[in-house]
Amino acid sequence: MAENNIVDFIQKTLDKNKGFMKVLSLKKLLSAETKRELGIKGNDFGKIVAKKLEQVTENRFIFTRKGNVTFISVPIEPSDIVMSLLSEDKAFDTRVASRLPITKPQFSAIINELVEKGLVTLRLDDKMRARIFKASAKKKPAAPVKPTASGEYTPEKFREAFDDLNKERIFVSIPELRRKLDWPREVFDNMLRDLRSKRVIQLHESNVNPDDVKDCFFDENKVRMGLVTWNGR
Repeated sequence: MAENNIVDFIQKTLDKNKGFMKVLSLKKLLSAETKRELGIKGNDFGKIVAKKLEQVTENRFIFTRKGNVTFISVPIEPSDIVMSLLSEDKAFDTRVASRLPITKPQFSAIINELVEKGLVTLRLDDKMRARIFKASAKKKPAAPVKPTASGEYTPEKFREAFDDLNKERIFVSIPELRRKLDWPREVFDNMLRDLRSKRVIQLHESNVNPDDVKDCFFDENKVRMGLVTWNGR
């Protein structure tokens, strides 16, 4: 299997698995021919497989060592991994955090931050165990964009940056737009949500460079959006 095909295969596999999985689980999905080409043996541990995969994936993926387990994941924020696993009506058991490519301190910090932002709610069961839920969109709508006193975060500034990048291309890269504006992440994302709800813009899925994944927009269903268009253009 050519190197670019290996990368494509891993990307598609991770996309089907919330963006991450154990390296040994991925190893089982590789064909015998690919394992032979990469020099992966049947008794290789996760860290050995990870090292061999790193040699052909050109830093496209993140390899995380956690105890005796090695994970592989797409370049995605740890908080996005957590959010992708949460549901409004199905409890998330905090003990499952041990299966994530995130340390316990990281997980605690992420949950606390998400609670403060109103994106996550915590409930105790009758045994005093914490259960985590995604906050209901109906009960907790996205916070409106709040411009500063100087008005630096405004739809007008957003449109100006869009037009600078547009150059009659129709589609504008969300990662490029995010970097050009350099707004706080939540402010930028809220602006996208606000303009989309008003049907001013449309967001589109797209294939992006792995380095740009973290700067895409993930909607309420955790679908990755890489492009934006302006209605009426």
